[in-house]
Amino acid sequence: MKNQLTTEFQTRLWHAVKAIEQDSQAEVVVVLRSSSDSYASIPLVWGLFAAWLAHTYMIYAPDFFENWLVYYIPIFAFASSYAFAHLPWIKRICSKKKTLQKKVEIMARALFQKGGIQHTRSKIGVLIYCSFLEQTVTILPDRGLEMAIPAEEWQVLRHQFNQIFSEKNPMLALLSALQHTQTLFASYLPVQAGDINELPDVMEIDL
Repeated sequence: MKNQLTTEFQTRLWHAVKAIEQDSQAEVVVVLRSSSDSYASIPLVWGLFAAWLAHTYMIYAPDFFENWLVYYIPIFAFASSYAFAHLPWIKRICSKKKTLQKKVEIMARALFQKGGIQHTRSKIGVLIYCSFLEQTVTILPDRGLEMAIPAEEWQVLRHQFNQIFSEKNPMLALLSALQHTQTLFASYLPVQAGDINELPDVMEIDL
């Protein structure tokens, strides 16, 4: 993920968020994370299974293995499989879709609360949370913003954001989705005189 978050992209992201807030009353916060959970059990299961498989083979195989091989090969099998299973795509394919979605939703709601996005005066804050391992985007609007825009429009917007990981360049697709967000928010909640920026546009939130 860090390879994709170049200085140029971060600058374009900041400008995209700024453009939304200049054309509408919405307070937009974008958070990008490599994953919403460690999924620590997956590498552990892979490592234990590989160690068991190696040990079982050496016990029942017709070949003779010296004692040091019987000791070290299962350890090597565990270590290599444990390391391999840390790859994001391995964790993704070994998890149920509902589990991935639940992890992202829990993280998004925690970020929404910890970031204080609910503290805008008119309840018009919105969190756009992108989780790369799960390849999911969650949009959490505060109640004022959610009620200002029809449910059908929210459905279309969420669909567009979740399609960014189907594109060849998800970062460019994210910027494109933010441009659509700018038009949508400006249509239903145009900026008013005296509007101020109440929230940081891109947050680093520690949980």
